[in-house]
Amino acid sequence: MSIKNVIILGAGGNLGPSILSAFTSDPHFTVSVLSRHSSTSTFPPHVTVHRISDDYPEAELVAAFKGQDAVISTLSHAVKGGHKPIIDAAIKAGVKRFVPSEFGSDTTNPKAAALIPAMFAAKIEVVNYLKEKEGTGLTWTAVVTGAFFDWAMKVGFMGFDLTSHKATIFDDGTTKWATGTLAQIGLGVKNAMLAPEKTANRYVYVSSFVISQNDILASLEKATGQKWDVTHVDGEEVKRAALARDFDMSVVMDLIRYMHFVDGYGGNYVEAGKGSNELLSLKTENLDETIARVVKG
Repeated sequence: MSIKNVIILGAGGNLGPSILSAFTSDPHFTVSVLSRHSSTSTFPPHVTVHRISDDYPEAELVAAFKGQDAVISTLSHAVKGGHKPIIDAAIKAGVKRFVPSEFGSDTTNPKAAALIPAMFAAKIEVVNYLKEKEGTGLTWTAVVTGAFFDWAMKVGFMGFDLTSHKATIFDDGTTKWATGTLAQIGLGVKNAMLAPEKTANRYVYVSSFVISQNDILASLEKATGQKWDVTHVDGEEVKRAALARDFDMSVVMDLIRYMHFVDGYGGNYVEAGKGSNELLSLKTENLDETIARVVKG
């Protein structure tokens, strides 16, 4: 199997531009994007854009997917109609590989899947559907990445406020977890398509480094030249409080932080022996250099 023609769905989101950049930087690939008519996202002039109606009609999907070897989705699982019709259209168009919007936590970890079923059930359902369709000639690769590290740092998701120099540390801050930068994730997805046989019908696990909150704090203090104001919180209390609230995105964010910063929820998939960096020809990144870029903006 050879993958050359690739179309990206959601290329204008948080992660999509980094995946698009990785593919456009490799002359092996011919890359295009699928974009809704109502979208205001813009793309490089050399990238072909397939415009589609907002409700993702099958005929328009099939037309856009014709001649494509791989479809890569970074779309939200709340997309109208869900992902199954998109997968069905890929099959009808003769696509060889589908990369679902798995990016993030390890949904194969039973404790993680049980903690946020409202969020993870949709991802698990999509992969199970892809498994059911393996006999059609469509293969799949699901990419686990942990939090998008540089993006998560900039928006305060990791518990660090870059403006006030305040840190919220779970427990003693020593729990290690794996995470990938946006660029590393993009490169990992691209390299997975360069090794289609080895990455077929399986999860791959991308990481930039395995770190703790204390590691981040030390790196931030080095980059800013200042001591930070640190508050420690009880991880189990954060989980209890989140589960007691009405379900919304703040609950999701607290529980995802908990899964990263507390052992047992799949956060350190590298230590668990699942890491795919060698398979994907990815090098470990330098935390201090990455933090310096984040701080610089």
